[in-house]
Amino acid sequence: MNKSVALTSLAWGLFFVVIGVSWALSSYYTVDMIPIVSLSVGIILIGINIARTSLGMPLSKFSLFIGIIALAFGGAALMGYSLPLWQTIIVLIGLFIIAEAVRSLTKKP
Repeated sequence: MNKSVALTSLAWGLFFVVIGVSWALSSYYTVDMIPIVSLSVGIILIGINIARTSLGMPLSKFSLFIGIIALAFGGAALMGYSLPLWQTIIVLIGLFIIAEAVRSLTKKP
């Protein structure tokens, strides 16, 4: 099994564990599982991209983007705030464009 497949399998496994634990917690303690799952998905997706980078594999901008969105919405929900979906996505798209431009400008030829 190559490293990319192993990382993807690890992420899926963690995702299902989070879903199961959150579901159990919501059944026993009447906890809202959506913010917990969202925050966990964000951490998993950002973590898999950190692992990819540290292993010399290319970064997945799409999964990183989804991870940041999930982390932002989960974190905001746990703190009792509600983020507007489309406005947050537009801001994050802008930040990704800015980060790519800065990276291109600071990259040595």
